[in-house]
Amino acid sequence: MRTLRHLAPGLALLAALGLTGCQGGSPGAALTPDGPGSQRPAADAPLTATTWTVGAVDGAAAPTGPPGPARLTLAPDGTASGSLGCNRFSAPATVAGATLTLGPLTTTRMACEGPAGAQERALTALFAAGPLTWKIQERTLTLTAPDGKSLTAEAASAAE
Repeated sequence: MRTLRHLAPGLALLAALGLTGCQGGSPGAALTPDGPGSQRPAADAPLTATTWTVGAVDGAAAPTGPPGPARLTLAPDGTASGSLGCNRFSAPATVAGATLTLGPLTTTRMACEGPAGAQERALTALFAAGPLTWKIQERTLTLTAPDGKSLTAEAASAAE
């Protein structure tokens, strides 16, 4: 009888673990009001302290070749910096609610031709267009100028 008494707590633990393993779903699944196995929604990336890689400017895909992708990082101290695709830039940045104001931009002065030059001119005009409306959905940032021109950018992964 003594042996069974010592086994009872262990058997109860095994039974409990077995039942929790029967919930189904993937390892990232959560128990939600929609039932077991529903995926948790992806968290929005933060506007500041995230490196954003430009994917499109006013609907046109960003160039992928050299010298490199356009990137933007907004620091918590109120500065913006990155690459316009050819030249590097920095600027004061002000976030007020859903608006972002950049400028004036300070840039390096390399001659930029072809698609990278066209993108750089489009980004410079967009950043100077006045307060930009910003919106983040999961890991995608959209900046929209008052005239409707916009850019979309993806948040860098933790490995980048």
